[in-house]
Formats: sequence, C-alpha cells, structure tokens
Amino acid sequence: MSARDPETPAPVTLIPAGYDGRLSAPGRERMPVRVFERGSDMLMLVVLLDADTGLPPEPIEPVLVEYSSVHGLVRLRGEAVMEQRDLIRFRPSDAAEVLQRREFVRIDAPQPVVLEHARDGDPIRTHAVDVSGGGMLLRGLEELEEGQSVRFSLELGAGMAPVQGVARVVRTEEGGHRGLVFDAISSAERQRLIHFIFDRQRAERAKTRDARRKHRSR
Repeated sequence: MSARDPETPAPVTLIPAGYDGRLSAPGRERMPVRVFERGSDMLMLVVLLDADTGLPPEPIEPVLVEYSSVHGLVRLRGEAVMEQRDLIRFRPSDAAEVLQRREFVRIDAPQPVVLEHARDGDPIRTHAVDVSGGGMLLRGLEELEEGQSVRFSLELGAGMAPVQGVARVVRTEEGGHRGLVFDAISSAERQRLIHFIFDRQRAERAKTRDARRKHRSR
C-alpha cells in the first residue's frame, strides 16, 4: 500500500451508502471495508475496524477488493493508497471481474430454514436444497401453495446471524419441494448471503483442485 502523495487532493466527503466488501493482500487477514464507487477508475474504502487498529504502514501491493454491488459480486485487483487512518483510495489495475450478473449463482446448501406465515403462527422448520442470492429451494413443505408468502430465517452456520426476510412460493415440485423467491430482503442481508455463496463456491473449487492433484499424483 503506497504512502499518500502530498499533492493528492483532500479526501472525498462520503455519504452513508456504499457496499459491504473486503480488502485482502498476500499473507494478511481479510479486512472488512465499506466500498464507495467513484467513477470507473477509483474506489474509496472505509475501513470497518476499531480506531486503534489501523493499517500496517509498510506498502502492500497488489491488493484485492471484493464487494457486492447492484451488478453482482465484484472482484478487483489494484493499488491502495491510505488517505486517512480509516480511509483508503483504491485504483484498479485490471478490469473488474463480475462473479454474479443478472441471474444469481445457485449452490447446493443444505442449510436449516425457519418459516412463518400468516395462516399459522407456529414456525415451520425445514432445510434448503439449494440457495442463491434471489431465492431458495426448500424440502418437505407440502402445506405451502404457490403464491403464498412467508417470513424466513436462513441459517448460515455457527457464529453467523441468519439471513431474514420475506419470500414467496413460485414453484412446487414432487416430494414437497418448494421454490421460493425473495420478495423482501434488505441490501445488507442479500450481500451477506452472496458472500456466503461466494465462500462456499471457493471452498468447493479448492476441494476440486485438491482432488485433481491427488488423482494426477497416483
């Protein structure tokens, strides 16, 4: 990470918006940031850490930024320049890699799900068959009909808060499976879900690579 140029203009005043993201560099833990797009050739990153944590003073290049935008999950490599203790100016060195576009990537994810609907106050406990940023396929829900809306709480794993919102049944399948689309889910909740999906994809790709290496070594 380069030191700030003395002639660099004063930091931009940021509005309370932006996208949740992560900054990472070789040999260092990923750092949570808030990403603000400033044209096609620059991002401003607000570091989401305690004020006394700060960033290492030595240069870190190249760095990788990942964040969820309206276009999908975006990955960028480039140079980061520290503007303030908790503000970073990031300039991409390559074109952005958009990992998810209009259609959300769907993954196999047998995650626990709790549903509540207006007809019956008792919660329904089930599991997802697969999940995407736009909906999920659930098992064992013969009582739900197409068009019916339910509140949902989708577990992401130990130590992680569930993703919550409102979903609508749009498809019925044999065996009681129901396809649901997310009708009401906050941007922050959807971004957390997309990050979860991205992490699962990366873990699966790593397993596949390891299996191929073992097969070739035999």
